[in-house]
Amino acid sequence: MARIAIPSKELQLHLIGPRGSYKAARVQKFTIGTDIPTETKDEIGNSQHIGDSKDAPNVTLSFSVFDVGIKVFATLTGTDMNSYPAAGVDIQNLGEVDVAALVKDPDVADYIKSIHAGKLQIRDFTYSYSVDGDSTEDYTGIGTSRRYLKYEAVTELFTTGTTSFTLSNTPVVPSGGSTADSVYSVILDGVYLTKVASAPATGEYSVSGSTVTTGDTRVARCVIVYHANVASLDWVDVSDSSMPITVRGKDVNVTIGSNSISRIQSVTINGNLNVSPVKELGNREIVGYQRQVPTVDGTITVLDTDTNLISLFATGVMGSGVEWKPGEGCASSTLDLKIELRDPCDISSPYEVKKTVYLSEISLTGDSYTSNVNDNASVTYNFKSSNAECIIYSGAMS
Repeated sequence: MARIAIPSKELQLHLIGPRGSYKAARVQKFTIGTDIPTETKDEIGNSQHIGDSKDAPNVTLSFSVFDVGIKVFATLTGTDMNSYPAAGVDIQNLGEVDVAALVKDPDVADYIKSIHAGKLQIRDFTYSYSVDGDSTEDYTGIGTSRRYLKYEAVTELFTTGTTSFTLSNTPVVPSGGSTADSVYSVILDGVYLTKVASAPATGEYSVSGSTVTTGDTRVARCVIVYHANVASLDWVDVSDSSMPITVRGKDVNVTIGSNSISRIQSVTINGNLNVSPVKELGNREIVGYQRQVPTVDGTITVLDTDTNLISLFATGVMGSGVEWKPGEGCASSTLDLKIELRDPCDISSPYEVKKTVYLSEISLTGDSYTSNVNDNASVTYNFKSSNAECIIYSGAMS
């Protein structure tokens, strides 16, 4: 008898980066979508279509999580979340990852099926903070490979071995294929390897039975993703008590140019890595994505109270001048934007900072003044990062 449906409590999103798999906590939604570019072809002398010509699929992953720490960002940038750099990590390090959506058996604690998407390049992100809402971070990744699997998409991390790695489970052999067809990704020291039949050279790997052989020698770690019917009951609920449940507006502290700004209602930061696909003849999948200089922009909405913020954006100084045209001309000074997410469980001031988002140089690109009947007047300022930086810190900035 078919199950009625799959509730969210029986579905997990695993992010798989160069350092292994992270069972993502605080996920609120995710979508894995595929578009297959198709063109209907005709020919002279035929009253019917010949058929369809298809190009490489476009696979898109989008997901949203409560912004409560650096674990998701660390996974997506290949950073050690347990030894996060004190100097922070810039968004330019958002790279390629695999993702697995795993479904629980309705009766026992076991993964019953899964969806795998491989070598997805993170394309863009949005960080959102509002006075009455939960802080969130949203990401979009793009690629060309996704599969629906009868069993589990397994991720194994190897920190021993040189060029030969034995899998703990026997890969499932697909119909008409071989064991090698069930090994989807091999990430050796942060680099995706290319599959070959045998005798792998540098940048390549091969599969024989349950053994994966690489042409390069492991220095730190090798991550392998494959399809297997795992014998043990290995479903474990998502649970991470090391992070806050959520961080709401009351615990989001915003400063501009080291100045605390009153009556901020919301801040949104959008980033785009400006990636372009690279293709080649004879390859059914996209080789990869070339990243250009990213763009980072956003909005800040405040209740209108005085002229301090206008003065700050126009002159770089609070309370300076008597007339302002913010954003016009060439600014003589730059402003930074710092957003601190504080621990809502800390009841003693100064409160512990769990995460900091920092833009070292922002400039105004526009503004909008709004007033509605029976409501407070507000101003929305549009800004951009002048140097394309957006650095994420674990805790407070040093």
